Amino acid sequence: MPSLEIHPLSELRDEAAGLLAERYARQRAAEQLLPEIEDFAAHLPEEDGLVATRGGTAVAYLAGAVKNDIAHVGLAGVAATDSEAVRDLFAALAQRWGTSRFMAFVPASEAELTDAFFRLAFGCQAFMAVQEAAPREPVDFGGTIRESSPGDLRLLAELERELWRLQTEAPSYSGIELPPIEEHEEGWSDLWDDTDELWSFVAERNGEPIGGIVMYRRPTGDLRVPDDNVDLAFAATWPNVRGSGAGVALTHHVLTWAHEHGFRSVTTDWRSVNLLSSRFWPRRGFRPQYLRLYRAVP
Repeated sequence: MPSLEIHPLSELRDEAAGLLAERYARQRAAEQLLPEIEDFAAHLPEEDGLVATRGGTAVAYLAGAVKNDIAHVGLAGVAATDSEAVRDLFAALAQRWGTSRFMAFVPASEAELTDAFFRLAFGCQAFMAVQEAAPREPVDFGGTIRESSPGDLRLLAELERELWRLQTEAPSYSGIELPPIEEHEEGWSDLWDDTDELWSFVAERNGEPIGGIVMYRRPTGDLRVPDDNVDLAFAATWPNVRGSGAGVALTHHVLTWAHEHGFRSVTTDWRSVNLLSSRFWPRRGFRPQYLRLYRAVP
């Protein structure tokens, strides 16, 4: 086998674009709810990157940049026909990045590529997923679902804080410090300002709110979000109503709502170490598009 040679991405961008096109064709064969891409060169990172060749043929590339002390490899940051070569590229780039924390987005359907990162001591941190926007049967949870209003600001802030609290516990250990409730309120304060980009709903039972869900028109133009898509950006219920059908009712409601409002697909994401989320969303029909992998060197 010819020896591996490593080159700057700037010298072999056309070859890297070809590798990305091949990778993406395999992705779309596995998951059709991905955007149609014509110019793969335009999606290649401009940041620091390397290409591996064998016998003059490009077999892998890896590119990323350090942001907030974490080296990020984005949706178009890696592709390979020889996934083992990615480990060599990471070794070379990691020295140049000069950080001890790394994050990489890898297609969920690329098992060999994922395995290469696992053998670099990465672990799976989160999933990015999609499903069709289609009518779902309403779920009788003993309550009703309505659109939210500015009067629900404190409710959504408290639900978000509850989600954050859950993710500080085992096995998530997110390290998030819970801010004052006022900071959560500030984050949600513009939710009702743009009714063409954000939509939210509240589940009530016996006149009391027990959960909420927020939809967001996530921008397109990357290798993940298809046209006519809406994102399920946030969902939570109170602990004492989990298992009663409220979360499923909210999910079915927004999937039907998305279909009725002309959306073709719905995306969402969740942390793989959040036991509730990582079981709930796949059961609701969401299919992984990408894995967010992470490594921290002690």
